[in-house]
Amino acid sequence: MCDLVHLERRGIPAVGIATTPFADEAIEQARLLAMPGCRMLYIPHPVQLLTAAELDARADAVIPAVIAALTAASPRTAQADPGIERHSAHVDGDG
Repeated sequence: MCDLVHLERRGIPAVGIATTPFADEAIEQARLLAMPGCRMLYIPHPVQLLTAAELDARADAVIPAVIAALTAASPRTAQADPGIERHSAHVDGDG
């Protein structure tokens, strides 16, 4: 999260990716780092038990959402993908 915040503060768009059980921690870290609206995507958990091929597929599946988040005018305007949750008002209550 610190890297994401440092990049964003330098004007370099960044997206954090975490598994859904860690959404609360990501939200709190973003708040503590004074960037509660940062771009975050949440993917299904767990990832540590996946095979290399399954992990590749999971990464491939999130790439369109990463690109959309990076190119959106606002971190919250990317089109929703039903398999990927976003750090958004309904998740963190800040909207």
